[in-house]
Amino acid sequence: MPSRAEWTLNHQYLIRAAPDDVFRAITDPQWLTRWLCDRAELAPRKGGSYLLAWNGGPTHTGTLVDYRPGRRIAFAWSWPGVKLAGTVFSLSVKAKDGGTLLMIEHTGIPRERHWAELYGGAEWGWTYFALNLKSVLETGHDLRSKYDG
Repeated sequence: MPSRAEWTLNHQYLIRAAPDDVFRAITDPQWLTRWLCDRAELAPRKGGSYLLAWNGGPTHTGTLVDYRPGRRIAFAWSWPGVKLAGTVFSLSVKAKDGGTLLMIEHTGIPRERHWAELYGGAEWGWTYFALNLKSVLETGHDLRSKYDG
């Protein structure tokens, strides 16, 4: 069966923090609320459930499709109210140049006109939040506006 055309988002960020610290920030619910969302629940294991919620914004729930301690976490990603089956959002870390290379990938978004806005939002959103994670870990400063979410 031929595969459908898909958009894939790939970003990499060098963060001046230890790989263990970056991995903790992307997997620990208390840390997730410091740079990403307002409420987080996560069972850190393959098949574990997660919840990420923004006050006045969306709530994402689902399961982890991959979890490799200290290296990678991958979420079966959905968007509330949108039939978006099959997308996966993953975060991976690797030591590099005295810091950590954070690799972000979001796959499975259909390359169709009515998905273009969602893809553009994912590009913008993951860039915004990754740069906020970098700021929080490197300087302690949360860049999010009180108007986000």
